Amino acid sequence: MAKPDISKSSMQALAAISHFRHQRRLANSWVVGDRRLSSATVAKLAQNNLIRELAFKGEPALVLTDEAKAILSSNHQ
Repeated sequence: MAKPDISKSSMQALAAISHFRHQRRLANSWVVGDRRLSSATVAKLAQNNLIRELAFKGEPALVLTDEAKAILSSNHQ
């Protein structure tokens, strides 16, 4: 599997989504734990099929795909 070219801010966003459970969507950004992610970063990650936006009990949430989990695990080794 070829690793997509991912920026440092995108890698930090993936790590935050993986680590923090508290997520909230604001007007033009997301708050994930103690980090604020721009809607452009989230859109780029979704376009690359690294995250999905789902709703749990009516609340929007960002979820990592298997490909994103593999990228994160390969960077931690």
